[in-house]
Amino acid sequence: MDHFHLSEGKVGQLPLIYFIGIMLSAILITQLIRKFSVKTLIISSALIVSVSLIAASLSQWFVLLTFFCFLAGLGNGILIILPGVYATNVLSKESARIQSVLFGFLSFGYIVGPLFPGLIENLNISWRWAIAAPGVFILPFVIPIIITRLEHIEKAERLSFRIIKDIISFDRRFFLGMIVALILAGGAAVGFVTWIITFLEKERGMLQGSAHLVLCGIGVTIVLGRMACGYLARRFSSYKILIIITIVSAVMIFFAPLPKVAMVNMVLFWVAALFFSGIYPLLLSAAIVYPKTESSSAYTLFFIAISVGGLSIPYVLGQIFEHVGAVAGMSSIAILFLGVLVCLFIIKKELPVCEHTHHKPFPN
Repeated sequence: MDHFHLSEGKVGQLPLIYFIGIMLSAILITQLIRKFSVKTLIISSALIVSVSLIAASLSQWFVLLTFFCFLAGLGNGILIILPGVYATNVLSKESARIQSVLFGFLSFGYIVGPLFPGLIENLNISWRWAIAAPGVFILPFVIPIIITRLEHIEKAERLSFRIIKDIISFDRRFFLGMIVALILAGGAAVGFVTWIITFLEKERGMLQGSAHLVLCGIGVTIVLGRMACGYLARRFSSYKILIIITIVSAVMIFFAPLPKVAMVNMVLFWVAALFFSGIYPLLLSAAIVYPKTESSSAYTLFFIAISVGGLSIPYVLGQIFEHVGAVAGMSSIAILFLGVLVCLFIIKKELPVCEHTHHKPFPN
């Protein structure tokens, strides 16, 4: 922001562009898995992300930086979505637990990732290394993929207007409720981690670099929260877990920015992240409700909904930060979780469980 002289509203374009790339990868992934192996897609996507991040770090113009962010989103989208599609299609009976575990390990990035910019700011090294370093460190990721035996994804229908129509007609209210819930939940989570550092540095006067350590703590609580949800999903229905964690998330997020003491804000943010971390992984697990030939496409559509939230809500929050204030911007995320809660109640009320012969929605 300082280097390119950007306002909060202007820099909010970065996550928007990034998630457009993720959304495009979600649209294309069902076609790609019919042409290429899972292993080939993951390795090539990791290389795209690596090259894009290194190129972004060298960009001299903000427009060029946003372009490479788009390419990084395109590659990273496949890295994030494909394991979920694989679990839904190949390991469907364990989907709720596996989605929570997958996104739990994904959340380790929130622990490791912020260490780079935090360290770089404290050492007064160029900010460009904060973007280039992840581009280098993603390369060892391909090693376990190369040596792991992965099954082929079978019976995955290509995402098309026909298959979308079939998925919607399977249960229209359930589908629409899920889409809205995922837009709100995904956007709220991305918006939270996007703006928390700006809030702590500008509103609470936290030193540059120190706020990144708070984000590392957020990463720890997100990992713990998702692992806990994965464990609880073996004993309780995902629906019951979602109701509880969504209510607590809305309350905690609303009150977390209000105290004028940074330490209190930090603790409340950590507790909030512990609960909201499990919301959209558990929502994604509901894709196994659909027949196996449609489950991959359903999962993809659900992830596209998260991407829509990720590209739009952080941008809206940036406008609130700029024109209303940082406290209002952070607290307004609670409204999104209340929207998720409303969707959950609508889904439960309207869903004729007995009519579904494939799987019970939000399975035990």
